[in-house]
Amino acid sequence: MLSFCFVFSRLSRAWPKLVIRFSFFLFRLVALHAVVGLCLAHADPITLAHNLHEDGKRVIDNKSPILLLFTAEYCHYCDEVKASVFNLIVADPAYRDRMLLREVRIDTNLYLVGFSGTATSHRSFSKTRGIRIVPTLEFLDGAGTPISPPLVGAGIPDYYGAYVDNGIEQSLRTLRTPQDPS
Repeated sequence: MLSFCFVFSRLSRAWPKLVIRFSFFLFRLVALHAVVGLCLAHADPITLAHNLHEDGKRVIDNKSPILLLFTAEYCHYCDEVKASVFNLIVADPAYRDRMLLREVRIDTNLYLVGFSGTATSHRSFSKTRGIRIVPTLEFLDGAGTPISPPLVGAGIPDYYGAYVDNGIEQSLRTLRTPQDPS
């Protein structure tokens, strides 16, 4: 009985410290969750492709490429590259005049106007372009013609952003270099 009373008295003195420590831990966890939630809530989402014909006309004037990111609902790699690379690109003003980014969901029947002006769906458009692996990123001119090799798959996560930047730079050089008329 004496040992029980001794343990109980020691525990009752330590209890307030444990409650304070646990409360502080919970406060930090809730604060971290709130900050992460705010950051994700303010990230501009990638615009889903709706009218590539109109988008193509717009980029021809700027001499900038269209980047088509092909994704799927089931693809967790797609979510990773969108969060780590493409959401940052969309939020960065330096990229706004350099390219136009659109997302095509290969597993949906969302309405889409293709580059030729004909109506189709995201799924049919993806099949027509031969997209079978996601994420796939295509670098295209205003007519929908590839101007730089596509990025197929997620690749090495640490270098994916650099691959995207290289593709954008190569596309810009291709579009902005004067063509020989002969």
